[in-house]
Amino acid sequence: MRALIHRLGGALLALGLWGATAQGETPVGLRYQLLDVPGGGSAHLLTVDRERAELRVLDARDYGGKALTVQEFAETTGATAVVNASFFDVDGSPLGLLIVDGQRRNRLRSVDWGVFSIDATGADIVHTREWEDGPTVTQALQSGPRLVVDGKALTLKKQSARRTAVCVTGEGAIKLAVLPSTTAAANLAALLEGLGCTDALNLDGGPSTQLHLSRAGVVVDEPGGWPVPVALGVFVRGAAEIQGRGGCGGCLP
Repeated sequence: MRALIHRLGGALLALGLWGATAQGETPVGLRYQLLDVPGGGSAHLLTVDRERAELRVLDARDYGGKALTVQEFAETTGATAVVNASFFDVDGSPLGLLIVDGQRRNRLRSVDWGVFSIDATGADIVHTREWEDGPTVTQALQSGPRLVVDGKALTLKKQSARRTAVCVTGEGAIKLAVLPSTTAAANLAALLEGLGCTDALNLDGGPSTQLHLSRAGVVVDEPGGWPVPVALGVFVRGAAEIQGRGGCGGCLP
């Protein structure tokens, strides 16, 4: 695995990114794990608790570039963690539906993909033909294929690549998986099914697959082969994030 992982004081990799409460508790907003993948290889897994962290679609055009690495996205936006997201054309233009902070950037593309979206009620993944826009949708992107539907892994083509995926669980959590080794889509789907994902969507892969996470001295950096125009950023909420970083690195504005 090419990932650069710094540990602070021998910190366990399966760690929580948290903020201490007045009662001394440590509610988890973002949890990172390094897991084995069925069929071989490893996966970086981020689990986002939407009550304590926000997941946002990031568009490089909002930050002065056509494409950025996920580390550049993180450093520019203050996100705690960033992964690559949807597909893009040869000229670097994002492909498929794209909604950023409630603003529609791209129209829905009529292809056999899926749509990942976030609104006031939670996160969802549906087939392109089932997508219904609404005034409360704040974030959305289109990609494919879908990997898990109604809790069951789908039958997928036998293609292998570095991979990135997003899934939602029955408890309302969002999981982001980054697989830096060449992996069959079926193995990724099996992993996500086993993790309790009710629905999962394949994102862009190959050289696009990348992850950057930085929090309280722990850095996980999985570089990609090139910058990407669209990414998914995780922003952990709360004053404790300020105390932990000595600033507002991963806080919401």
